[in-house]
Amino acid sequence: MAAINEFYCAARRSQKLGIPLIPRLLECSIRILFQAAIPARAQIAKSVFFHHSGLGVVINGRSVIEEDCEIGVHVVLGGKAPVVGAPYLERGVIVHAGAKIIGPVRIGAGSVVAANAVVTTDMPANCLIAGVPAVVKRSGVDNSIYRHDAPPVASPSISAVNS
Repeated sequence: MAAINEFYCAARRSQKLGIPLIPRLLECSIRILFQAAIPARAQIAKSVFFHHSGLGVVINGRSVIEEDCEIGVHVVLGGKAPVVGAPYLERGVIVHAGAKIIGPVRIGAGSVVAANAVVTTDMPANCLIAGVPAVVKRSGVDNSIYRHDAPPVASPSISAVNS
């Protein structure tokens, strides 16, 4: 488990035990060490993977992130005042660098949010989401090719390109 996850889990446990100071100190440590804002109030599964240690990630305290999700650098899961609520990422969602998911929206299981997309409405499962504002670009997506641990894609050899 990445260090940022360990800090978050410790803060979450402390908050559940009713110890007010420890979660706040751990949240401040996350902010200083990882330049990220991840409150203990947010519900984040232990298996969530933060790319580059969660650099620049900002997560609303009401957000929910289910198992096997991936969060890229500089991702924002934010609220939309005065509307109450925050993003909900279902199992296996991948959010790439710079994406913004704003408001009480739900991203369906297995979906992929492209880099720099701005999502303000609910999105279905297993789709590729891109654009500003974000729209479904492709349905029935197998997100395993977008994962950080996906096998490398074969590229043409240099000699084949130069021939």
